[in-house]
Amino acid sequence: MTTFDLFRRVGAPAAAAVALLSLAACSGEAGTPPTPAATVTVTAPPSAVESPAATPTDGSAGQTATPSPSASSRPVADPTEDDNWPPISGKTPPVFGEIFQSDPGHDFTKGISPSRDGVLRGQIRTMQDANVAEYVPIKWVKETGGSTNGHFEGPPEGDAMAFAAPIAKSVVFLSAVGCDGNDQTINNSYVGTQRCPRAKLVTRAAKGDVRALITVKSGQIVKVVEIYAP
Repeated sequence: MTTFDLFRRVGAPAAAAVALLSLAACSGEAGTPPTPAATVTVTAPPSAVESPAATPTDGSAGQTATPSPSASSRPVADPTEDDNWPPISGKTPPVFGEIFQSDPGHDFTKGISPSRDGVLRGQIRTMQDANVAEYVPIKWVKETGGSTNGHFEGPPEGDAMAFAAPIAKSVVFLSAVGCDGNDQTINNSYVGTQRCPRAKLVTRAAKGDVRALITVKSGQIVKVVEIYAP
């Protein structure tokens, strides 16, 4: 069994989680995860570690025009409760924020389309085809008395708040579990540091197991920084 396996929420003993991460008690500030007492070793070289809010410096180089995801023909309800949620912006949201982000003005009744430009804390839950990823916003839900500190949660079943956008050919993917999926490559903010190929992101995204800070620019996903849930 790998070190990473011991950290998975499913079946991971509380003692193992405490011994390996030494998480402090949650602070009173909403959306702030427990701060690890021990420094986590970053396995990627400094050149591969980038701020989640950054976007590739090569702009649109190497990115050929990709057709936008087709709109769904099934009518859906446009939620209104998101009007009071913090909007998606160029500012990196709290990694463990406890409120969904919103996309003001986005009409979910017209089918699934890209979110506005900016950084969304979300989950890539499937690939519509070889290039287009479907994703939803997520929030952190604290837990007490269990083997984990909490879990990420998406919109409730039937909620129309979902997006889809092409993954740029030059996308930056920073994994929290290494490119092979059996390591721990994070910093003290619990976000990924090891840069992995686009193909690895697509494979992971197809399985629906990527929770990350997702940067969208000009209707394309240009950066994905995976979040490690303690």
